[in-house]
Amino acid sequence: MDRFRVEVIVQTPNPQQAIYAAMHQDYAEGFVADERDRFPPEAKAGELVIRNLLKGGRGHYGPLEHPQIVLNCGWFPHSTMQQIRTHRVGVSFDVQCLAGDTEITFVHASGGLRKIKLAELYDLWTNGEKASRKRKILGRNGEPPGTYRRNCKTRLKKMRLRVLNEATGIFEFGHIQDVMCSGLQPVYRLTLADGKTLDCTTNHRLYTSQGWQRMGDALGLVTDADHQVLAVTKTCELMTNGVVRPDALYSQEPWLKAQINQGLTAQQIAEQCGCSAEVIRHWAKQFQLKLPSGRRRGLKTVVGNGLYRDKAWLQAQLAQGFYVDDIAALAGCSIESVKKWVYAHGLALNKRSPGADTPWNKSVKGYKLVLSEESLEQRRINAKTFTKRGADSNFWKGGTSTERELIGAWTRQTAPQVHAKFNYICQHCGESGCNLHAHHLVPVFADESLAYEFDNLVSVCQPCHEHLHHNHLEAEFATNFQPILEPKFWAAKPMPLGRKLKAHPIQVVLVKYLGMQTTYDLEVEGTWHNFVANGVVVHNSFRYTGERIQDVTKGIRDVDEVFYLRPVGAYSDRQGKRYEYTAEQRQQDLDWCLAACQRYQERIEQGFSEEHARGLIPFDVRQHWVMSANVRSLMHLLDLRWKADAQLEAQKLCEYIWPHFQAWVPAIAEWYEDNRLRKARLAP
Repeated sequence: MDRFRVEVIVQTPNPQQAIYAAMHQDYAEGFVADERDRFPPEAKAGELVIRNLLKGGRGHYGPLEHPQIVLNCGWFPHSTMQQIRTHRVGVSFDVQCLAGDTEITFVHASGGLRKIKLAELYDLWTNGEKASRKRKILGRNGEPPGTYRRNCKTRLKKMRLRVLNEATGIFEFGHIQDVMCSGLQPVYRLTLADGKTLDCTTNHRLYTSQGWQRMGDALGLVTDADHQVLAVTKTCELMTNGVVRPDALYSQEPWLKAQINQGLTAQQIAEQCGCSAEVIRHWAKQFQLKLPSGRRRGLKTVVGNGLYRDKAWLQAQLAQGFYVDDIAALAGCSIESVKKWVYAHGLALNKRSPGADTPWNKSVKGYKLVLSEESLEQRRINAKTFTKRGADSNFWKGGTSTERELIGAWTRQTAPQVHAKFNYICQHCGESGCNLHAHHLVPVFADESLAYEFDNLVSVCQPCHEHLHHNHLEAEFATNFQPILEPKFWAAKPMPLGRKLKAHPIQVVLVKYLGMQTTYDLEVEGTWHNFVANGVVVHNSFRYTGERIQDVTKGIRDVDEVFYLRPVGAYSDRQGKRYEYTAEQRQQDLDWCLAACQRYQERIEQGFSEEHARGLIPFDVRQHWVMSANVRSLMHLLDLRWKADAQLEAQKLCEYIWPHFQAWVPAIAEWYEDNRLRKARLAP
């Protein structure tokens, strides 16, 4: 544990004065900033905060949230960071961050897109969606009528997030694991050559034409002490959403403007270009062109050839005696569209005479029950158990059918169950989905006692069945029979390449500092840990780097430097179970970590991605992170993770944070130490 470190990066100066000012403004009539020169000194301000806010137990602790401190934590195990993050309540981790107005792309099952701003997504994830109930209707948990927030995490986790398959360069789908607020961070706006923009911090990883790189490193960004951009020393291309089509008409402003001036909607222009309406809307926005709404007099957007909107054309069709379905077929639209425009023009539809020469059920015989698989199986069991057969049957005709005919009838009745058993695969040629027959493995002529045995039946296709019997190969087939449960000639359904969405590089042309903004992170589950933000492929949070792992295999770093293992000693868990961690056991664990590094190196050399190979390494790789907190949230963190039964490493983190907290807000730290430290109470 001697490697653990916590250092202050930046902190609010005179924090106790800031808390005093916020507390004083809550009860003062005047503008507190005008009294800045008369504020009590820092030490005196701390005394007033203790006396009037903390000791009084007034319950209004908002002023404690104004001062911020940013800490750099290093060499702790990854599990400690995850545990602190789980209970942080206002503590933010600056691993990589995006601005709140960044749009995240989701894909509906129908193929349509939904874009949600990151700040809105965080609000939904944390507080739930807004819902309301009518009077006299209680909520699920007994909430009174009115407006409330309803938990929607389950629904958000099921939404299909657009992610990039880094091996193929084609976009696929993933799912959200977590949404996090990262606090105030310096944010920069990247402007791409095609007009896209992305607001992020310098340490956010972006997928460039050269692979994953941090924004600052990819651009060679040089800034001053105030975060202002001094120079961009490198050329960088970011991988973006979509497929480049240099000859695409919609990317040419004069052509697109001409189509819009003709009154064409986004959907109509998209049909001309062979793309989606979303693409047309994107380029219209880039050129600052206003698309028509596609609506007229409350009627829906034009579909088909649009002839049904013309009054003269409709009159001509009605005069010829056409009915509404005939007109809809001619216009390439729905019957409802024709009806709306006929009524809008004050016309009347031609009515068919009642009745029809060809009713729907003409020449249709019998009926078919639509039963579930369980019901069908129960009917088979009932038939086998209760149906009278042979001489006991009411339909017995004295045995006019031969035994071979009865065997054939039973075999045909049992065939569907046989085919289901063998997954509808021919057991001779291995082909799937063909015309199958139920074949007696031991032929009836060889042993008639097995004729009614279900386990003696196998599925074979018609050509194979005929081939076996015509060439007298029954004995050879039965002797060499091995069940085939997977088709031998399986081919995946091909998908036209043109329908797949591919990533393409676009150059960054401008970088601008936007100031301090509240930032957010996404954590994505699945193989590919990335997502699309404002059309740009970015990495999700908490990414491991593989360089340290490979250094272990090369002997450059010790295993202890990269992975965390507890020191040798006696330990106990929260249930009171005691155990000894011996030097021999620790050495075995070190050897296991080394073997995992070697396997990681082997997979990387085989071409595996870091995201794939990292699943082989132990969970507690040492981690560095930056976290920000306010006075209130930091006390809450100390309450949760510095109590006696907390995780040992989390207690050590709090122990290393405590001196910085004392130096920053000494009066509050002294009050906290006397009243709450290690007492497992929740901080105000």
